[in-house]
Amino acid sequence: MNKARLFLLLTLFVAVCLNVMAADGPSPIEKPGPQKSGFYDFWQLPPGDSSGVGTLPRTADCFIGASTQPAVYAGNFLLDCDGETPHNETTIVVDPHNPQHAVGGFHSYRLFFNGATLVERVVAAASSTFDGGSTWHEVIPPITPYQFTGDPALAFDSNSRLYYSNIADHEGPGGSFTGPSVVVASSNDGGITWSNPVTVAKGQTAVTPKSKGFGPNIFNDKEYIAADANASSPFSNRVYVTWTRFAQFFSPTAQFFASPINVAVSDNGVQWTAPKAISGFSPFCNAALFGAPNECDLNQDSYPAVAPNGKVYVTFENFNTFGLNQILAVSSSDGGATWSAPSRVSLVQDLNFPSNVDGRDTLSGCQLRYGVKANTAVDPSDATGNTVYVAFADNQNGTKTATNTDVFLGKSTDGGATWSIIPVDTSANDQFYPWVAVAANGTVSVGYMDRSLATGADQTQCKYGFAVTKLSKAGSILSKNRVDTGFSDPGHSLWFSGTTNGNSRFIGDYNGVAVGSDGTTWSLWTDQRAVVANPPSATRNHGQHAVAAKN
Repeated sequence: MNKARLFLLLTLFVAVCLNVMAADGPSPIEKPGPQKSGFYDFWQLPPGDSSGVGTLPRTADCFIGASTQPAVYAGNFLLDCDGETPHNETTIVVDPHNPQHAVGGFHSYRLFFNGATLVERVVAAASSTFDGGSTWHEVIPPITPYQFTGDPALAFDSNSRLYYSNIADHEGPGGSFTGPSVVVASSNDGGITWSNPVTVAKGQTAVTPKSKGFGPNIFNDKEYIAADANASSPFSNRVYVTWTRFAQFFSPTAQFFASPINVAVSDNGVQWTAPKAISGFSPFCNAALFGAPNECDLNQDSYPAVAPNGKVYVTFENFNTFGLNQILAVSSSDGGATWSAPSRVSLVQDLNFPSNVDGRDTLSGCQLRYGVKANTAVDPSDATGNTVYVAFADNQNGTKTATNTDVFLGKSTDGGATWSIIPVDTSANDQFYPWVAVAANGTVSVGYMDRSLATGADQTQCKYGFAVTKLSKAGSILSKNRVDTGFSDPGHSLWFSGTTNGNSRFIGDYNGVAVGSDGTTWSLWTDQRAVVANPPSATRNHGQHAVAAKN
């Protein structure tokens, strides 16, 4: 049994085990609950080939730039140069001391032969520019002792030291895999050379095709990283990693499932505090599964951010509700030692999406796996540390048969105690996978994939561009700009599309946006504009690459 199929069966097993009814509305386990990431979504191999186990043959080390990239990307930056394999799940940061120095991260799918066996590896690549995007140097950081890394996230500290977090695991014969661990590597030369990954939190046990159920299993998922880049902060250069800790056990006699948000803290990237659950308790969490009353223990997609005074915010999506799910926020003012109770940012309409062939939420006309939650950002111009944002997309103006997701910002000016909601883009068709970043003067940039940019027949097809909307510190819209120079076409994808006639099931779960000290906004997204050479068919002829823009 291949790994993708095993993962799907396990997901269905969890859904069956947890399917109970609630009299006053959908329970947190009758409706869509927290889903694991796409860490195990691989390209479907051609008939006659099979996946196997091998060693990554080399690290990618290649250069690409405006003068050497394919002409189809003119006006944008292609960050990957390691071949025609999938590249997705993008993250980007800008050096706080050098606005010409940016680093992007993304999945790189490595396909190679070990003897007669075709072997696949997903690893997190890094691509750095020191000249404002004219040239990029792609490398793959060491992953020893692991075979896979994924869910990439980058952060600079105040000394321009770079940190790269991932989840990582070991692969075994026959499709078995270890529960993923959370790992962090570091770079002192701007992203060219990297340390070996340091294990922050270990996964537990393995899932195999012969499992009679599974567990006890610890599946660490969807980690993200933030560093205190404020030289005057009492916790300057402290690094925070948050993630979802899926703890699960199912047998004929006992059941347990919880997914609290955890955090670990480090001052050097080598020694880390023990993982600590921070999702806490709140009256907003009014539907328990196996936890205590009001425990917020069904979560996914956490994102940390550090304010100028060292205050740390983490937002995440929570599923301990009857009816709509919700975005919650917690914070710490003492460097991560203690955390506030959750406040509610917003309810989110993520119950009326159509399903793709894997049973995951998607958008009309698409098969790509979709989620509503995005990241957290603070206002560096607010010395009190009280202004914080969270970006999300919502289908409240759409339906299961005709999605119309719109982009919103949650904003708090009182340290996360209360929140207002700002509509960012409510154009027709879908705006999705938003990301927010804030300039030194408080100007807010929100970047997102945008299907409203399409015209004519393209409006009903699974195509998107990438837009950046800028807002004033007061929350008014300043501008909206399309920053891509060519539509992406996941509806005719070479990758993740063997069972869907070319409609990609996976483009990654997030994009990246960052603002440099000069006020320039950098965007990085999964791009599917380019037609590949010798495609398998006219319906599967577009590649998948990491592409950036500046505005």
